[in-house]
Amino acid sequence: MNISKNVMYIMNDVNLWKNYTNRSYKVKVQKADKNKIYNVAGQPGIVYNIFEDSYAKVNENGLVVTGVAGEMWPIGEKALKKYNVTLEQLNYEPLEVETVQTGIVFCGVLIPKETVFTLEANYGEKVILKGNRPAIEHGEGDYILVAAKLENGRYIPDFTDSGRVVNGTIFEKLYKKV
Repeated sequence: MNISKNVMYIMNDVNLWKNYTNRSYKVKVQKADKNKIYNVAGQPGIVYNIFEDSYAKVNENGLVVTGVAGEMWPIGEKALKKYNVTLEQLNYEPLEVETVQTGIVFCGVLIPKETVFTLEANYGEKVILKGNRPAIEHGEGDYILVAAKLENGRYIPDFTDSGRVVNGTIFEKLYKKV
């Protein structure tokens, strides 16, 4: 995980990290079409996530998710197990579905809204996610969320995970403390 240096003091303090699991919530899922214009005018096959100011290409055999606040991101077919839908039920128009509460434990840390930061994630292709960026509401701040690993009976952050940024205004809709 590659993160801007101004938040390393937070990242390195294991006591600031908390354990979370996902909630069930509604999203929209559709088959990806590299020729379709999604939410970036004049750029087919590209989706824009307003929260992290990131652009991503859709995969020809992939899917596109529209989240609880209208943010969009591409996923692969393997990620579909998190959504309560089968590939056969999907087409090129968004279908509203409930996410599945997986019970998987993640580690998350709140980055105060005054601290603007970046996280370089690799979801098959590198993308720079911007946390607490200006002109977007963040509540108390955005969260960095990574996979958790069990060590000595305690879940701790697995920094080999690419990680993600979750906007503070929607975090509690998506995740709950373990």
